[in-house]
Amino acid sequence: MITTKDSDPSSKIIIQITDTHLLADPDAEFVQINPERSFHAVIADILEQHTHIDAIIHTGDLAQVARPETYQRYLDYMTKLNIPFFHIPGNHDDIRYFPFHTPDPKPTVVDLDQWQIVMLNSAVQGKVHGWIQSEQLEYLDQWLNDNRDKHVILACHHHPFAMRSKWIDQHILKNTHDLTHILEKYQHIKAVLFGHVHQESLNQWNHIDFLSTPSTFAQFKPQSENFAFDEVAPGYRYLHLKSDGQFETKVKRLKGFFQKINKEISGY
Repeated sequence: MITTKDSDPSSKIIIQITDTHLLADPDAEFVQINPERSFHAVIADILEQHTHIDAIIHTGDLAQVARPETYQRYLDYMTKLNIPFFHIPGNHDDIRYFPFHTPDPKPTVVDLDQWQIVMLNSAVQGKVHGWIQSEQLEYLDQWLNDNRDKHVILACHHHPFAMRSKWIDQHILKNTHDLTHILEKYQHIKAVLFGHVHQESLNQWNHIDFLSTPSTFAQFKPQSENFAFDEVAPGYRYLHLKSDGQFETKVKRLKGFFQKINKEISGY
C-alpha cells in the first residue's frame, strides 16, 4: 500500500487519468480492446494503491463515441467513487454533449486550498489539433495575476510542445505561444498536465514541468514517425502536492494486464 499522506496535513493527493475513449456500448471493443474494462481496471488499481485522494483529474478524450449516454455512464461511475472528479474535453469529445463543470469557455478552477488547478479547454470541434480560445487565455491571465499567493497547476488535453513524433505533432496545441506568453509572466505555476499523446513524457520550460500521462486505454509508440501503438500497459499519474509548493509525481501502470491490440489500424 502506498502512503499518500505525510506529516504535512496541508498536502494534497491528485490522480490524473486521461484518454479513456469510452464507447456507447460498455461491452464493445475498439482496436480489439474494451476501453471500459481497462478504464475500470485503472480505477481499481488507483483505489487499491491510494488510501486518500483529494481529486481525480481527467484530461480529455473521455469518449470515443461521444454520445450523451456515454458521458452519463462515466458520470454515474465516477460519482459512486465518492472522490471529487473533474474533466475537460479532448478532440474525440463532442462539446455539444460534454458535461462541463463551468460554462465553456470559462475554465474550471479546482480549489485545493493552497493549490489550485486550472482546467483549460483546448478541444476544437471537428478538429484533431488543439487551440485555447482567447477568452480562456484572458481569464487565465487575470486569474493568475489575482492568485499569486497560490501554487498553480494547469491542465489541458493537447500537448503544448513537440513529442518528436511526426504524426502526433501535426495535432499539437497550435497556439502554444499564446499560452507561454502568459505563463512566462508568473512564477507560481508549477506544472502543466495533458493527455492526447497516450504516453508518459516530461518537458521543462521556464521552470514549469509539462507532463503527459498514459491513456487508460491504448498507448502510442514514442518518437514514431507514423502512427503506431505501443505494447506497454495502461496507466495514470499520481501527484503529491506539498504545502511549500513542491510536488512529487509518478506514473503508475497496471501490472499483469495484457491487451491484444489490432495494429492494422492506421490512425485514431
